[in-house]
Amino acid sequence: MLAAVRSLLVVVSLSLAACAGAYAPADRESAKANPGEVNGRRFDFVSNKPEQDEWQIRLTGSSLWVGYARDAKFDRLGTINLTEQETNKLWDMIDRLDIPHHKNGKKDEDEGYVSLQLKEAGQAGEAVVIHHVYISRASNEPKLIALATYLQDLTEKYKKERPNF
Repeated sequence: MLAAVRSLLVVVSLSLAACAGAYAPADRESAKANPGEVNGRRFDFVSNKPEQDEWQIRLTGSSLWVGYARDAKFDRLGTINLTEQETNKLWDMIDRLDIPHHKNGKKDEDEGYVSLQLKEAGQAGEAVVIHHVYISRASNEPKLIALATYLQDLTEKYKKERPNF
């Protein structure tokens, strides 16, 4: 009996090994409007406050990850799977900030600051490009305030906690 099971396992293993295929990405309807594919764009929003607390939010495709840290304590609120409408709105807001052409800024240790990082995949054979800017929390930049408010709204909607940027 044991020999028969072993023989069957060998046959199945060899059959599976003989199967060859090429990876072909799924043709998702939302991919047309989703410029944040996993191997493509990524956006990081980090709010640093002078009293040593920090909100970290990362958008990759339609997946939003949220974490909070204060001093040495860290709370991972986890991942949110956004709807197509939320994804499109969020990436549009990020694009309107025009991070690649935004003034680099500097860390404002007195008022606190927001760190924005946009990773864009290079074309075939080109390197990944990372754009990084700092904006003071005292900024009145309407596009940044709109983005931060929408990130707060999404976090509150899905995680029942509103970030205090």
